[in-house]
Amino acid sequence: MVPKIDNFVEDVVPLYSLSEFRSYFRLSREQVEDVITTLGPVYMNLQQTKLPLMNSVLACLWTLVNQESYRGVADRFNMSKSTLAKHLHEFCYNINTYMAHHISWPRGQRLEMSKLGFDTAGFPNTVCAVDGCHIPIMRPHCDNPLAYMNRKQFYSVNLTGFCDSQRRSCHISVGHPGSWHDARAFRFTEVCRVLEEDPHSLVPQGMHIIGDSAYPLLPQLMRPYRDNGHLSARQRYFNRKLNAARVVIEHAFGILKSKFRRLHYLQMRSISNISSAVSACCILHNLCLEPSDQVVVVGDGVDDEPYPQQPHNTNACHYRDQICGQI
Repeated sequence: MVPKIDNFVEDVVPLYSLSEFRSYFRLSREQVEDVITTLGPVYMNLQQTKLPLMNSVLACLWTLVNQESYRGVADRFNMSKSTLAKHLHEFCYNINTYMAHHISWPRGQRLEMSKLGFDTAGFPNTVCAVDGCHIPIMRPHCDNPLAYMNRKQFYSVNLTGFCDSQRRSCHISVGHPGSWHDARAFRFTEVCRVLEEDPHSLVPQGMHIIGDSAYPLLPQLMRPYRDNGHLSARQRYFNRKLNAARVVIEHAFGILKSKFRRLHYLQMRSISNISSAVSACCILHNLCLEPSDQVVVVGDGVDDEPYPQQPHNTNACHYRDQICGQI
């Protein structure tokens, strides 16, 4: 017999103070109740375990928040390891399906607030920032697992994230192989597709997204000048200002990984389950993000090389030079 903890949710969790509850589950009690209200009508109760939805939600949050083994979490919440795993996949799927609206592109007042935040950081007329982040995983079960081996020789999936100046996720794309360059992963995002077909529906005229040197220079996507050793003082100043404003996306990734520590190493082999878990954590990140959250920059150890030489984009270069002359 494997020793389990009886009535942990019923007897122990109610004793947590408000701050203790949030530290263990990242969400407040009210936010957990909102999640339960949203997921209640679609809760499938896998395996006919008759596991209460509260127990399932708290067990899944505990799993994502901590790096405790699946066996340890299962024992804590008085269930089997396989039951925990199946409830976790269902939970992440339902979060992505029914709570995806918590990740949305900044428009209206929220766009103005984001622009103001980037203005304060020193880079004007910015909608959001983009960057890539590697999520370490086990060797995946797929047709070409070596494609997920990145340049640092560990398996990972690429998370391409866009965030506003308040560190809230605006759009995410996850699941691409870790061997892919950030620019390649960017090309497969919905944002890139819309920028090609109808750019002003995302980025108003005279505004832009900012990214690092791994991204292409586009009229709606500003990146630093390539440092060839002959940059002018104003171009170097432009680069410093852009990088100082762009660091907000690195802070967002740092907060995400510090809140949901399971993302330091996902012990899943299915790419679809991996993508679902990462996306769910990003949604929950927006749900529980607070201005007082401590910024913790967690590097993934994989720095992309600058974007390969591209055809000269006259409009983009002219627009960047125009911004450079203004700041």
